[in-house]
Amino acid sequence: MNCPRIVMIGAGSHFTLGLFGDLLRVGDLWGSELILMDIDEEKLRIMERILRRFIEEEDIDVKIAATTNLDEALENADFVITSIRYGGLEALKAFINIPLKLGAVEVVGDTVGPSGVLKGVLEIPAILNIAQKVEDKSPKAILMNFTNPMTPVCRAVRKSTKVRIVGLCHGCHHIRALASKLLGLRIDEIGMEGAGINHLTWTTDITHRDESVYEDFLESLLMEDKERVLREHPYLIGRDLYRVFGVPPTLSDRHTSEFFHYLYDWMRNPIYGPILRERSGYIDYEKMALSGDVVRREEERRRKLLLMAEGRGEVTIRPSREYALDIASAITHKRRLEVMALNIENQGAIDGIEPSHIVEAPAVIEGGSIKPAGRFKLPESVVSILNQHLEKFEVMVEGILEEDKNLLTQAIALDPLTPSPDKAEKILNNFIENPVIKGLLSNYDLHLT
Repeated sequence: MNCPRIVMIGAGSHFTLGLFGDLLRVGDLWGSELILMDIDEEKLRIMERILRRFIEEEDIDVKIAATTNLDEALENADFVITSIRYGGLEALKAFINIPLKLGAVEVVGDTVGPSGVLKGVLEIPAILNIAQKVEDKSPKAILMNFTNPMTPVCRAVRKSTKVRIVGLCHGCHHIRALASKLLGLRIDEIGMEGAGINHLTWTTDITHRDESVYEDFLESLLMEDKERVLREHPYLIGRDLYRVFGVPPTLSDRHTSEFFHYLYDWMRNPIYGPILRERSGYIDYEKMALSGDVVRREEERRRKLLLMAEGRGEVTIRPSREYALDIASAITHKRRLEVMALNIENQGAIDGIEPSHIVEAPAVIEGGSIKPAGRFKLPESVVSILNQHLEKFEVMVEGILEEDKNLLTQAIALDPLTPSPDKAEKILNNFIENPVIKGLLSNYDLHLT
């Protein structure tokens, strides 16, 4: 497998350019086959033209193919990368707007909150369809997922197939960037250790040139003269959680805040509220609906990609901060690799969490296996918070696999951002009765009863 077959599903997205940049950065996967797959043929052909143009201009030894046929794409795959948003902007409007109109408060809505459950109702059947075809066409392939909600997506695949799946997210770099600013250190010299679940990991060490600077970092969080840095990151909520629980969350407040019912108070706070609303990037809080900026950003990205494809704009390819191609390289060349964070089965990585639950923790890739690297003992209170969300995700996954509407209502009701049990029921009913959503669910024969 010196020249692996790498399949990118959802390849019409601009995200593909970053992954291609990672392939160039890794620098030892020459001769590989890169299969681009997307159900949106127009987007797919634009991306194909961009990459073919770049490969030809730079004389890069990579073979490219593109297809809208999933079965064809997955034939003899070694690595399958999923980065999809099933239903596009219309689905996004539905799973964001419906909870907001019924009184929920959210910031991003891609992982937790009622919107996180609704997004899972859409994405999980689509990802399971891919995983089942991987199991049939390329049973030895590794599925590397970027689609949110990460934790239940990975859990659903593990519960219903034998496919090896890992979830990837660059959240670990948030705390590195914060430490760099607080301590005046170069970010590329900073390492971190931590564990938790996707978008709610907790940092247990920070290093500079392999020497721990964790205590210095913790002290800096409480210094008055660092307030400006904490507001800009933002990490005011992270600081408050550290004061109470004794361990700092890894991500910025934009994601961390959504895991707690305190978000209702934080949104009313004269300092925290404006920062969260400004950093959301998804929600227009005056209209309590999906922000028009989301549509404008999508249109601008598409315009730039089209210019690149037509040769009227420079092809800009930069590496992302993701590990997918590093993992492909390590497995291809039988090389040991340690990464700061992967979403994998717990297997004892975090004390107090079921071995089969999906956690985000440091991992080691060696001899074709992918395992947690080390063991983490988080405070019992923090483990309790993680387990509350993991149990909710378990109910959610079971509801999707069993097509059980009542279980999905329970999953929404269990979320700390859901206003009330009756609102949970209304949120789900309004969502599955939405004409766009009805059509999307029917594609995978999902009938919620």
